[in-house]
Amino acid sequence: MDKSIKQYQSNFQYKFDMDSKAIDLREMCKNFPSVEERNGFIPLEEISKAINIVLNDYQPHKQNKYNPYEKSEIINEDTAVASHTEFVSWDELYLWPLFQRDVSPNHIKKISLDFHPTAVITPCAIKLKIQGKAYYFVWDGHHTLQVCRLHGYTKFKIDVIDVDLIPDENLTKQGFDTKDRIAFGIWMAGLNMVRINSRNKRPLHAYDEFMIKLETRDKDTVSIWNIMQKHGVTPHRQSKAPKCLTQIKSAIECFEFQDSNGMNGRFLDRALGFHTKVWSQAPIELEIFRPMALLYQKADIEGVRLDADWDKEMADLITSNYGDPETAQAKLKESYWKAVENGTGKGKIAQHDKDRVLNGLLCLYHQKGGKNIHTPRAEYEWQM
Repeated sequence: MDKSIKQYQSNFQYKFDMDSKAIDLREMCKNFPSVEERNGFIPLEEISKAINIVLNDYQPHKQNKYNPYEKSEIINEDTAVASHTEFVSWDELYLWPLFQRDVSPNHIKKISLDFHPTAVITPCAIKLKIQGKAYYFVWDGHHTLQVCRLHGYTKFKIDVIDVDLIPDENLTKQGFDTKDRIAFGIWMAGLNMVRINSRNKRPLHAYDEFMIKLETRDKDTVSIWNIMQKHGVTPHRQSKAPKCLTQIKSAIECFEFQDSNGMNGRFLDRALGFHTKVWSQAPIELEIFRPMALLYQKADIEGVRLDADWDKEMADLITSNYGDPETAQAKLKESYWKAVENGTGKGKIAQHDKDRVLNGLLCLYHQKGGKNIHTPRAEYEWQM
């Protein structure tokens, strides 16, 4: 596979990460013509080629071409489903809890507060006839429909599976009597509901969310981006390159640490500045920049000024005792746990690695020659 990936990427000027977890489309798109100073867009066929290489030319064992504008049936080995789109009235739509989750009013309110008609994904339903009347039973998108109703919709675009149009042989193949289309419809709707909402849904990665918010000019995201750019830091999904940051959620967390004036961003700025100045050729280490942001915030709360001379002192202490940032955070955590196990430490036990490393940094400073006596003390202290 590595050979195939290298051969494929030889077609491009800009290389990009490709593996089964993710293909870096934001790097890939740099190979295509830019649009109004934005990176170019990629043909789906080109992405498909990359996917095929990563998956070693995987193909479903049975494929059928389907053009929804030319024919009304999608055929697959399980169901031979009659599928099409309809605009359905509100009073024709039903929910059958046999194959649906409970409704969450809070989730409906959350969607409603951020609603826009251009961001509505088409809900799905099965169409069943019961005692001569047609019913549309929603198996995906119920919350979306409720939100659309709140916003005044009277007709709803639905992707419909019409159970009456499914051939008899497909019912018998799955063990259903040909006359029991209701049971078959319930089985199919439940199976699809689990497929989409449990087995096959991929959560939005923090990196993707960050980059999308940057493009849509989210205020806080732009502020975080500007702080990163100030220090030459670049966000990545995965990378070990100098000054790359992969822990996006933690960067956002540090940005949200407020100073004594209620302002965000100051401590993320200080922490990234410290990290990049001390280790200019290293990737950003989570449990160094985050504990440092906490340390700066702790000093601010206590009214202690930590200037550039203090930064140099701390940097010298870390590098002389531990060297690189990855080793530093590992050794500080190791030292903490040894003190806890031996019962040689005193104070409040830390509940998270960021606090363990923070305590270690403060112990290091006060015990190994730090000159600023006003520097905050660790909540849990042990002999370094």
